Amino acid sequence: MKSKIVMPLLALALTLAARGQPEQAAQETAPKVVEVAAAVAPAPPAIPAILYQSNIKADDVLAIYRNGEKVVIVWALDFSACKGISILRNNAGLAKNRQVIAKLPASSKRYMDIAPDAHAYWYWIVVDINDDKSRRIGPIRAKSDARKNGKYTDASKNITFGVQRDQASAVVTWDLPDAKYEGIIIRRRNKPDFLQGRNQRTLVRNTTERSGKLTDKLPDAEADYWYWIDATKEDGSIISKGPIKAEFGAK
Repeated sequence: MKSKIVMPLLALALTLAARGQPEQAAQETAPKVVEVAAAVAPAPPAIPAILYQSNIKADDVLAIYRNGEKVVIVWALDFSACKGISILRNNAGLAKNRQVIAKLPASSKRYMDIAPDAHAYWYWIVVDINDDKSRRIGPIRAKSDARKNGKYTDASKNITFGVQRDQASAVVTWDLPDAKYEGIIIRRRNKPDFLQGRNQRTLVRNTTERSGKLTDKLPDAEADYWYWIDATKEDGSIISKGPIKAEFGAK
């Protein structure tokens, strides 16, 4: 009698166990759902708000250090969202006769200039915000090398640049120091001053040839003309010479 009761119970237990195994196996083999946080892309660089202020103090943006002929200009702001940076220099601190001495990528944070002599110099940076708008910051002064510890070489003195003319045209010759140049630009204007800047000068030649000769047809046979040459090296530094007056050649 006892065996008759035990057998049905055992069969029932085996049946229940068999029904539970597939469910348990499915639970064990089911892939676990793991929540992965979506990757957040870094925000693109923004144009610094200070560039839109009406008055920018140079000391708030720039720092300058000098050791002999080496002058280092440093800025902490991130201008990488802009188009580019130019470095300007003169020896007066006034808004005239400023020479462009370097063209740099917008991501740049510093520039080292090699001063041509021991005198004090003033520097500006020009940030090209876009193709139509730019902001100039400066000047900031690099003190003179009072002890004259620097080893000074005026790079422009190593440029051979000459212009001779007749009534109709001018012959321009140039020979630059041995180096790799990204671009060499020759410009002309009927005035020798710097006040109107490079945009007021007529482009005569844009080349990468370290030396050469060209004939430039003059627009007015009765006017005087002056020429400039700007050579941009691979590191962005620019060596320049001019204004050179187109003189009438010997008859």
